[in-house]
Amino acid sequence: MRAAYLKAKNQFEMRDVELREPNADEVVVRVKACGFCGHDKILASYAAEDWQPFGHEFSGIVEKAGALVTNVKVGDRVAIETSTFNPLSEQALNGRPDWDTKGTDYMQIAHTAMGFSERTLVPAVLCVKIGDLPDQEACFLEPMGVAADLILTADIHLNDDVLLMGCGAIGLMALQMAKASGARHIYVAEHRANKRKIELAKQFGADDVILTDEMELTDYAFPRGGVDRVLVTTPPKTIGDAVKVANVGAVIAFLGISYGPAAIVSFDSNIVHLNKLQIRGSNAIPALYFPRCIDLMTAGIVDVKPLITHTFPLDKTPEGIMEFLTDKENAVKAVMLAE
Repeated sequence: MRAAYLKAKNQFEMRDVELREPNADEVVVRVKACGFCGHDKILASYAAEDWQPFGHEFSGIVEKAGALVTNVKVGDRVAIETSTFNPLSEQALNGRPDWDTKGTDYMQIAHTAMGFSERTLVPAVLCVKIGDLPDQEACFLEPMGVAADLILTADIHLNDDVLLMGCGAIGLMALQMAKASGARHIYVAEHRANKRKIELAKQFGADDVILTDEMELTDYAFPRGGVDRVLVTTPPKTIGDAVKVANVGAVIAFLGISYGPAAIVSFDSNIVHLNKLQIRGSNAIPALYFPRCIDLMTAGIVDVKPLITHTFPLDKTPEGIMEFLTDKENAVKAVMLAE
């Protein structure tokens, strides 16, 4: 069968590989749709020192099931969680399964294929039935869960003014959730070059877009002097800017990841102290909220269809991803669709 592999810097290739039979607690999933994630982009840009399979935002159909699998059966349409909690862990038994970051992590399991492939092996516990949800929408459930974790971490209240820093696919889903959570005004900070992202931010209800390559956040005239909640989906170095525009008692929630020196953040601790700010990390491991996200999609509260800007079949994965990576003006989300 066919599977895509990547290696830094931005090298992609298709391979013919063999998939072993599933273990007793595993299933074989025939992939129907797979999204190209920002973390995949990091791997391809500089983090993958050797060739490796990739793709963890996917949906498909169960083709084989191990002898002990009971939660899904052959023929079920499913989306795949990237990780889950151990129900017997101390955190889970104390009512905080979201604190168990050492549960089953699918992304670290050594496979010959992942989401960008014809088929892949999945621990059955990570499968969530999707009913009639279209495949290309169902593959958004994993990043949508990331956006949901960010929104819950930020704890948006009715009438809060919100600043979204960065409006990629996760940011644009978070924007829609913030609107539904009762935010009064939503501002977006983004570069002018990302035209399609800016258009979608306005379409989804952003009151204004601050072009960060043309002005400093501190120069923007927020009606109430600043904002009550900041959602940071850009590299963490921007937290320092978020601190400067946060109102007294504000919460700054972030999920951006960087590696090496770029992960070090500087901010004025006096501002944080005197203004009673809270800086909260959002980490969607274990991957939760899939049922809630399905409900949000089917109810029309979060619309992911406009986020898909690039599609391609599996065998065109190298060309499709490179086209996506070089289309700075229009790129929001690339999705592989099985033929």
